Amino acid sequence: MPNRPTFTDEEELAMQEASARGHTAWDRSPELATLKEKIKRFSLIKTGSRCCYCGRNIYGEFGMVIDIEHILPKSIYPKYMFRGCNLSASCKRCNMNIKKSNTDFLSGVGTKKTGKLFRSKLYKFIHPNLDKYDSHLLLISSQVGRKVMLKYTVVDASSKGAYTYSYFKLDRLEKNNFDIAQGSRGRLEIENPELQEAFDAISP
Repeated sequence: MPNRPTFTDEEELAMQEASARGHTAWDRSPELATLKEKIKRFSLIKTGSRCCYCGRNIYGEFGMVIDIEHILPKSIYPKYMFRGCNLSASCKRCNMNIKKSNTDFLSGVGTKKTGKLFRSKLYKFIHPNLDKYDSHLLLISSQVGRKVMLKYTVVDASSKGAYTYSYFKLDRLEKNNFDIAQGSRGRLEIENPELQEAFDAISP
């Protein structure tokens, strides 16, 4: 499978022009709409319609709740804004509420380094395109009727699996789904990232 979909000459030109303008062009260029849809569809095929970070099934979800994920943030690495190896599909929880534009998942790499950044060993978490997710972390999902149970298992003491579990706070997804399956109200996460960080700081 190629690392990106096929684009027309016009779309290729639009990407070149957007890259020259910088990362803000991603959201401010209406001419990118069609090719962004191509990227999203292709990314969902690559992930098997799962969020590239938490692994949850996002098949059939309304498009607005699925993000085109730039693994290396486009605001810091604009040259990789359309690089296939840097693109995937994620849920908004993982992308907007947790990862955002952070680069703390990089190992021994400064934010301005522009060398060979697409090597698995440079990423503490499971890289959506460089690693096999299920070789590091398994999501076990069980559904009876409308009740869903989620459980993550780190494979063979994988450091990437453990880091991904911790970094994306996957224990919260397990607890939330467990509560709902037991008939209790789920432990809904705080949607405001700043409030969530402040809450985490004072939580035991």
